[in-house]
Amino acid sequence: MKRYRIGIGTLLALAASTALAVAPPTGPRKDALATADGRLGELAGQTKGTPQQLLLMQQQRIRQLIEDLDAGKHVDPSEIDRALGDAERGF
Repeated sequence: MKRYRIGIGTLLALAASTALAVAPPTGPRKDALATADGRLGELAGQTKGTPQQLLLMQQQRIRQLIEDLDAGKHVDPSEIDRALGDAERGF
């Protein structure tokens, strides 16, 4: 009986450590997305017409990524990089 407890405890510890090792840190990416969101909002406030609408669409896309990260949903890192790259080109 003692072997089973030790074995189960070991498996649980291993599973928990593996899950933590696989999960990428989202802090810096989330901060970069929040910064890009603010910049796009400022820039959209200074423009009109089609360029403004494109900036607002980029801002909405970034806000959706932030909401997904906050909700704990899986967000592809390449999607975050693409959104940040598009936002940089929008500046």
